[in-house]
Amino acid sequence: MAVAGITRYRNNVIVRANFMLNVRIVAIETEIAEQVRTTLKAPVYGFPAHLEVAEDSAPCRHCLGTIAPRDRRILFTYDRFTGKESLPQPGPVYIHADGCPRYPENSGFPEELRSSPRTIEAYARGRKLKAQEYVSDGRFEPMIEKLFADRDVDYLQVNSTTAGCFTFRIERAADGK
Repeated sequence: MAVAGITRYRNNVIVRANFMLNVRIVAIETEIAEQVRTTLKAPVYGFPAHLEVAEDSAPCRHCLGTIAPRDRRILFTYDRFTGKESLPQPGPVYIHADGCPRYPENSGFPEELRSSPRTIEAYARGRKLKAQEYVSDGRFEPMIEKLFADRDVDYLQVNSTTAGCFTFRIERAADGK
């Protein structure tokens, strides 16, 4: 994700910050989403998944778009450290029940999620929590840059600040390490 020309306000003066972020936005894998849609069971755990018609909005953890009221969605147990750590930490997540394309890893921070508060957790290898920051103004890139400035940070987890549940992971791109 290349970010240039972010506008910041300081003492009523507009300051242009030009910087580059080379990261990947990692949504739930398509294979996992399809498995849940087909079996209506949580991967790894085998717990029943809950299919419902949404009464409120929630982010899909596969396309990172909004599941709108009256859309069909599936609630299931997912380990937010899948592919990164061996010690699990499962929790509830939603996906569209009727399928959707996976969010492209090189597309930057999902625009549909900017308007809702998110907690960004910075982890070192071994699931060591290094920092936790809250963003409620939609300006995620400066915080991502700040957290990745610590070279011990291996990846970031983005969670809903209001519900506390996992939304997606951010990793350095291969050539950004």
